[in-house]
Amino acid sequence: MGWWPDLDGMFESVQTNEVLNTGLKFYSICKAIQEGFCRCYCKKSGDIYHDILAGTNQVVTQLEEKGIRDRIFKCDILLDSIWETINVGHWKDVDIFWRQLYRSVCFIKSVNLAHCGKYSDAILSCDMGLIMGAPLGDELFVQELADILCQLVNNDLQEIEVKNDPVKKTEVPLPHLPSLVNVSSVDAPTLEKFLELLKSGTPFIMKNVINHWPAMKKWSPLYLVRHFGERTIPIEIGSSYTSDLWSQKLLKLKDFISSHILSQADEVAYLAQYELFNHITKLKDDIIPLDYLAISDNEIVTNCWFGPAGTVSPLHHDHYENLFCQVYGYKRFIMFSRHDNMHPHQHHLLENTSQIDIESPDVSDKFPDYKDKTAWVADLGPGDVLYVPLHWWHHVRSLSVSFSVSMWWKN
Repeated sequence: MGWWPDLDGMFESVQTNEVLNTGLKFYSICKAIQEGFCRCYCKKSGDIYHDILAGTNQVVTQLEEKGIRDRIFKCDILLDSIWETINVGHWKDVDIFWRQLYRSVCFIKSVNLAHCGKYSDAILSCDMGLIMGAPLGDELFVQELADILCQLVNNDLQEIEVKNDPVKKTEVPLPHLPSLVNVSSVDAPTLEKFLELLKSGTPFIMKNVINHWPAMKKWSPLYLVRHFGERTIPIEIGSSYTSDLWSQKLLKLKDFISSHILSQADEVAYLAQYELFNHITKLKDDIIPLDYLAISDNEIVTNCWFGPAGTVSPLHHDHYENLFCQVYGYKRFIMFSRHDNMHPHQHHLLENTSQIDIESPDVSDKFPDYKDKTAWVADLGPGDVLYVPLHWWHHVRSLSVSFSVSMWWKN
């Protein structure tokens, strides 16, 4: 099967040609890759890379099918070799070149798989490059190719039956808390009012500031399955990242939704604190940047959170200001001032996480000073935006299936 199936104009071949030609040309002349091969003394890998790159160029420009299986095999050899290099020692100590090379080889492999009509495998190759690899500058070729390939399999996903029942909030009693403050709400504040509220240094909820987002009407388990079900994403497994049983695995979005969102699973699973818009770029079209963030000169870090009822983020603080946007479902925040001693873990990997389990019935026995704290409570529903000040401690529980977007910035 060739690259150009008849799909009733579902996508323009001109767009596909542009992504493929531009991407392959970019990787062919990319100085960072050429210099990386020299710097890391890997001539053999460089020879394989240029061989599969040249052959893939012929696939795109001349629709040449000869040698595709051999190229896919060579891609796998190269990816296995890069994978071993990436996983030797600590992740942060690995030369960024290897992760950039990994992503570019995944792109090349995906082009060849797609030419054979193996669209699902081609999408998986793109996703592996996005999850485990690193970009070369601002290029988005892998994301764009994955978007195009998704259009080729979406017809099959339309047949999947997904319940689209209204989301229901679970009534979960508050844990035993010391002094309690209910976070106040303000309706669509102006920028001036927002700046005034920031000066208080305490949390507040904004109403009617994201109701115009397309995501507010579109995002649901049914929509996500039918439009992005073939995409593979990293999922956290376990009740909390502080648990000894916590782990991560890669799942297709449709399988994650089927096994963990729409049915009761034995294990808790959560797409947590993930820059999903850098992975599935089409989803970014469904949100609109908040004008309030114009106060920051720094880049906005946008993370997504998607999971079933009952997911918990243990008490922790972040090194950013946060506008937490609740798009779908319900969540509860229990917060404490940045000035409170919440007994952080001593290990450097958990130094922003408290040892206090606020849902434990004997919390005051273990931490006698807990009774002197003041807890700030915010129950969020669709359309609510919560301001979480820098370094404020917060514990988060999902009260239903929930999809949230956090926007971090430094003021």
